[in-house]
Amino acid sequence: MVRMKLVLASLFAATLYVASLVLFPVDKVVVEGNRHLQKEEILARTRLYAGEPWLWVGNGRLEALRKDPWVAEVRLEKPRIGEVRLILREREPLLPLADGNALATDGTVLPGGAHVAKGPQVEGQGPLPVQDLLALARAYPEATRLRYTPAGFWVETPQGVAFAPEARLLVEYAQAGRAKGKVYLYSWGVSESP
Repeated sequence: MVRMKLVLASLFAATLYVASLVLFPVDKVVVEGNRHLQKEEILARTRLYAGEPWLWVGNGRLEALRKDPWVAEVRLEKPRIGEVRLILREREPLLPLADGNALATDGTVLPGGAHVAKGPQVEGQGPLPVQDLLALARAYPEATRLRYTPAGFWVETPQGVAFAPEARLLVEYAQAGRAKGKVYLYSWGVSESP
């Protein structure tokens, strides 16, 4: 009796699957919000194509896309029978890095994003100080280059260059007002030269 119920349940599931292919196929796939990622690449990662059973399309297909560093958020909607809509929010590239990548506004490293990043060029030695660089970029929107080494941070602007052993000192200096020329900031004082 149990075996018969399993056979009937399997037969019912198979019939439902085949019926969903015939009666409710995916006719249209819409992708919205993508600027960097191409539609074909998004569809390949989600394995979402026209002709698939609309009833069985679910959020499980979005996992591969969610792992992409460019994707901040993605959701799947089925507004009407036969239509599937993928709505993306991509991360904004802010700081171009020397290796061709970019730092997003939330600190994520975006592969190949340097050419579309709007902020100052970043150069440095050692581990990437993500939060410090983001704070400096926000404090100095006019900066043309940010540099970092184990010794400290440099901010280059059209008015001059400022150095501090800690990014925090440069951020505080930006709030107090900017001088022209070369500025060296230390916890005990400021040194300026033309």
